[in-house]
Amino acid sequence: MKKILFISSSRADYGLLRNVILETKKNKKIKVFVLATGSHLSKEFGNTIKEIEKDGLKKNIIKKKILKKNFFEKDISKYISQTITSTSSTLEKIKPEKVVILGDRYELLGCAIASMTHRIPIAHIHGGEVTTGAIDDSIRHSITKLSHLHFPIHEDYKKRLIQLGENPVTIFNYGGLGAHSIQNTKFKSKSNLEQELKINLDKKIFLITYHPTTLEKNKSNYQVSNLISALDKFKNVIKIFTSSNFDHENKTIKKKILNFTGKNKDTFFYSSLGHLNYVSLMKISSVVIGNSSSGVLETPSLGIPTVNIGNRQKGRIISDNVIVCDNSTIGSTGFGFEINNLGSVNISPQIGIVFIGNYRTYLVPPLPLFGICRYVDRQPDKGFKGSQKFL
Repeated sequence: MKKILFISSSRADYGLLRNVILETKKNKKIKVFVLATGSHLSKEFGNTIKEIEKDGLKKNIIKKKILKKNFFEKDISKYISQTITSTSSTLEKIKPEKVVILGDRYELLGCAIASMTHRIPIAHIHGGEVTTGAIDDSIRHSITKLSHLHFPIHEDYKKRLIQLGENPVTIFNYGGLGAHSIQNTKFKSKSNLEQELKINLDKKIFLITYHPTTLEKNKSNYQVSNLISALDKFKNVIKIFTSSNFDHENKTIKKKILNFTGKNKDTFFYSSLGHLNYVSLMKISSVVIGNSSSGVLETPSLGIPTVNIGNRQKGRIISDNVIVCDNSTIGSTGFGFEINNLGSVNISPQIGIVFIGNYRTYLVPPLPLFGICRYVDRQPDKGFKGSQKFL
């Protein structure tokens, strides 16, 4: 029997890997293992290991805890080192034929190094992408060079892998797992979500996730303050925050958000919603806001308007449902947002418009990011139409 080891370090990569793992597990000729590490084993981040166990994988999980509560930038190298050691011992024990890694977290780099030195082929998903605002970019390309099989989600990313020197016969573009997952998801109803989350979802919903931009040192406090200032301009809506990644300055972001949710009604914070709750909530949201990759990778499949803030996703291919705005201007402009009831509105040629339910939300200048403003026009009966305007 062949053995395949899937490695997951967070709720995000497991949400994408989940269907692949479960489908592989059905093959009687393959023994599946899941190495769970990183924030999966952290109480602060919702003990998301439980989500893997609920999927019937309890006997397949190998747990390797590396994180501690107080996190500093200098600890990243320590965690990578610990991950190399813990992954190496796992590989020696189970001796898998292949290792599957998705994404670009620093924990995964340690896993890839260990697998490469053990001469175990690595299948890497989501390679070839660019996110110039985060250290993930360098980590992703490093994992590419350590891997043997590549599964990018777009033809442009496939071309970049070839430019990096990978053999075209080892590269397979089968599209995004996020889109595939959403297409095959049985979403929870609004009433089920209300019961599970213990809140009333009787208003417009803003779903918000904001992560540290890891190449922008000591800017999280300023950036999240701008975000909260912008969100505070929106009344009579439900604002739901999910926790940021376990990165440097994540505690700064969490503290600001908890202070905001503690003082305002209809604002909520969850360490982890769980993947099914998250995508089900996304499906009924009026808008997704922040700098999470789910805003650019998953919302297009649901047709949900998205505001992507700052540089964290800079370089990724952006769909026409996504508006990009600079996090240095969101405080003064309401994050490029103002909200009015439907009706006549005087709009300059440089303003992007997005319709949200019974509201019209529109971006206002300045929008310096990339020099490009995504213009999105959503009407309930016509879906999305997109174009680009240079400011």
